[in-house]
Amino acid sequence: MEYEGKFIARRQVYGGYQGKADPTEKDRIIHLLQMYRSSEHFNATFLGRWIEASPDEGMKGGLRIVQAREGIHARLMRERLRELGETTFVEVSEERRATQIPFFASVKRGDLEKLEMLVHLFDDIDDFFKPITTLIDEIEEDMQTKEMLRTIMDDEYATVKWFVMMYEQLNAVKEKAELPARKEH
Repeated sequence: MEYEGKFIARRQVYGGYQGKADPTEKDRIIHLLQMYRSSEHFNATFLGRWIEASPDEGMKGGLRIVQAREGIHARLMRERLRELGETTFVEVSEERRATQIPFFASVKRGDLEKLEMLVHLFDDIDDFFKPITTLIDEIEEDMQTKEMLRTIMDDEYATVKWFVMMYEQLNAVKEKAELPARKEH
């Protein structure tokens, strides 16, 4: 998918561990929590801008819930990182902020276009979340983080389900509105 001249390829939520050659379970958990927390915090930020830009009251209501969950996830992961001894936190890249915030904050781009980008991103939801679900399955020592991540994943699947449902709903409305125009030609 393309917006602002940039191709948005499907990707995974987490690119996997990057660090020392033989990481401990704790190393892998901290890396995941750092990267995932930064994304969740960023998501809560851009969702707020989308809420402001959306003309659709139903869309705003659902986005508010998604934004709240993303914010809670970020806060809980930050707290867990502190409990694990971390004192500094990573943020998403400036490049990502510079492209995605204006896209979702734009009143010129409709909710359907924004949802289409997300639905494309989440096309294979199990693959999208696989790096996280794989790590969850591999955690043997830190049960607190394991179960925290497992319940966050439940929220993530609910969010994606809602995005897909809203996309289908808005797309059906658009197609229905286009039918009379097609019949005239």
